Amino acid sequence: LALGRVLHERALAAAGEPDAALLAAAEREFAAVGSDPAAGRELRLEGAVRRAESLILLSGLRDDTGALREARDTLEALAGQDAGVRLALGRVLLALAAHAPDPAEREELAALAARRLEAALATAPEEPEEPGSEARRRIRVELATALSYLPGRLEEAAAVLARALTEPTGDPELRVAALVCLARVHRARYARDADPAALEEAAEAYGRARRLIPRDGDAYGELLPEWGDVLLERARAADGRPFASTAVRVLRESRAAVPRSDPRSARRLLRLAEGLRLRHAYEGDLVDLREAEHLLDLAVRQGRGPLERARGWREHGDVQREIHRHTGAAERLDRAADSYRRAWRAAMEADEEGCGVACGDAGAAVRLGAVVQGLRGEVLEALARPRAAVAAYRSALDLWNRAGVPPPEALTARLRALETDL
Repeated sequence: LALGRVLHERALAAAGEPDAALLAAAEREFAAVGSDPAAGRELRLEGAVRRAESLILLSGLRDDTGALREARDTLEALAGQDAGVRLALGRVLLALAAHAPDPAEREELAALAARRLEAALATAPEEPEEPGSEARRRIRVELATALSYLPGRLEEAAAVLARALTEPTGDPELRVAALVCLARVHRARYARDADPAALEEAAEAYGRARRLIPRDGDAYGELLPEWGDVLLERARAADGRPFASTAVRVLRESRAAVPRSDPRSARRLLRLAEGLRLRHAYEGDLVDLREAEHLLDLAVRQGRGPLERARGWREHGDVQREIHRHTGAAERLDRAADSYRRAWRAAMEADEEGCGVACGDAGAAVRLGAVVQGLRGEVLEALARPRAAVAAYRSALDLWNRAGVPPPEALTARLRALETDL
């Protein structure tokens, strides 16, 4: 057990994220103790709890829930014997909920986790001055996280976090975690109720968390994309114009927080370009479109895979058409047609490689290919190239059929009209 503790502590002491190899080694040590019949009862229970802690951290680094499920089975068999085991089981269930792709399974696991965490909270020390008070606040944040997956209990989650945030704490990271969780609860409220005020409350919580994080901290770079996404979503909603520039500012910070070589860079470029396009829709400043064009040029070069590049090229084509509406230059339509062609080719490459399956949506690449071929057809029509437009529309129709989705009526109508004229 002592060796496992040392390995676990060394893993957490590593710069940046925890060291996965050291965590895995610690997990093996704890598993050996937990399953050793020669070890005393207390040692076996502690081994099971510490193994669960290591596996939860590993689940954040690796997309593999097999070991977590095994830990769940082990802890469920022991849960009646020890309060620490019950708390560990709640945390394992919460980690499984976070990884569940199916919403129904996620809600089921979250409800089980909430039940265990509520029981753990009820037995934790009450007085703030006691040594266990920090642990109590941590359980509150974990409980609220579990409740955030349950649409019917979001107000309860917010109340749990409000209490956690009113309690004094010496751990700024715990306060940041509570504020980020609160922001996510408000985002879930917006998804449930479509009330833009929930997005404003989410943005306010992210802003409070931001003020607690140093600019050179890892958490700073992780928080900015979420905050920017919330502001962007609020800017798209009713009366969103006042939020567009704030969204651009935060998304610009988000882009600057990672180097170009970082695999997260392309998505952040895409989101900033999206914010600039939205601000242009409100303000009409061509400078925003030209910057968005430049950012999308960078994004398609830095994309991690064909599906991400396809999305970048699609946005690039849209920007060319928007600039054409300002300038009237036909070359912008030529560029748009070329961008949509590149988007289609990248989408087909993504489909061949199974990229949609990897992101949890097997038909994503085919649907994107259908959309961009339809857009390409519109541009080719505007360029007075009807035969090429017909070919693009037919390709789009084939892809919609392949995706099992009815094609847009406007597309089939345009295709019929062009075929009649040819």
